Amino acid sequence: MVPSRDAALSNPTDKQTSSAAPFSRRRALQAGIAALTLPLAGCVSDLADESAPKDGDGDGNETVADTDGTDDETTADDGDQPTEENAAEERDDSVDAALSAVVETYLNAAVEEDTETMSEVSHRLNPLDPAAWEEEGWEFSGGNGDADPDEYETTVRSRDAATDAVFELEGSEFWFDRDELDDDLADERLALLEVSADDPSGGDPTVWVLATENGEWKYLFSGPADDAPDDPSEAFEEPIEDEANDVVEEINWEYDSPASDVNQAAVVLTDSTEIDAERVRVESTVAGGQTGAYDNEEFGATWTGITLYVEVDPAGDQIVVTAIDGDEETVVHREQFEP
Repeated sequence: MVPSRDAALSNPTDKQTSSAAPFSRRRALQAGIAALTLPLAGCVSDLADESAPKDGDGDGNETVADTDGTDDETTADDGDQPTEENAAEERDDSVDAALSAVVETYLNAAVEEDTETMSEVSHRLNPLDPAAWEEEGWEFSGGNGDADPDEYETTVRSRDAATDAVFELEGSEFWFDRDELDDDLADERLALLEVSADDPSGGDPTVWVLATENGEWKYLFSGPADDAPDDPSEAFEEPIEDEANDVVEEINWEYDSPASDVNQAAVVLTDSTEIDAERVRVESTVAGGQTGAYDNEEFGATWTGITLYVEVDPAGDQIVVTAIDGDEETVVHREQFEP
């Protein structure tokens, strides 16, 4: 099983550290790999049944049967309108079934660690096709097919989406160029589905983008919807300053990473401290970045005197630093940046 969504792909030859977690191995992989933001505890055998559209208008609205005996029968005066509506509904139902089948196939294959099948239902433009990543030495870790099934629901958001919808998902701008994607998909159809666990604790829904390729629906990309506010300050809380420098020495909002083109801030932790903290967590409120470090003498690990790098939104963001000791968490520093 995958212990966390950040471990969906792992490269045993590549040692990652908390102080340098490039976007392509953390945020990007979490955003794109098989919507593994969902906890894949097993196969999703009920997915197709739950997502199959009910009788209705093709947009999820159920049709209530007429019980008063008054007439939904077709007469000669009605012409072909009911027939045309029925045909449209059937087309929508057919598309919905095809879309759900792609999701179900991909998730089942992910649980079984069947990267060949995952690749077969992936679009040629899918930047996180696991088979392609395996060729570069990465190892995919799924569910081994040995867990009880979890139940998921799919909701079709759009059967005729624009490429702009791709860029509403977190991580999309890292993997795609807007103009190139427009050109590559100019003659294709796009659809959006929302995939969510039945269990409310299973996390936020993930949006899947499917696109046609040679007339067949394929998985293109997925990720949480980018819900960053238009005004970043709307997400800000009251600043907290680590005046004694118990944890934070300084934050460099203008850090220029030599290894990544993603906007990052450098959080410099103090050389020495008087507080007890087994762990330090650093988070960015708007960009949703997170990193951290541990203090463990047995393994020679310490968080003091190191620098942590976290993704930040260039339009404005807030960094929250939390000291953790056992079950106790204390926010020791909260700082905002507005350009």
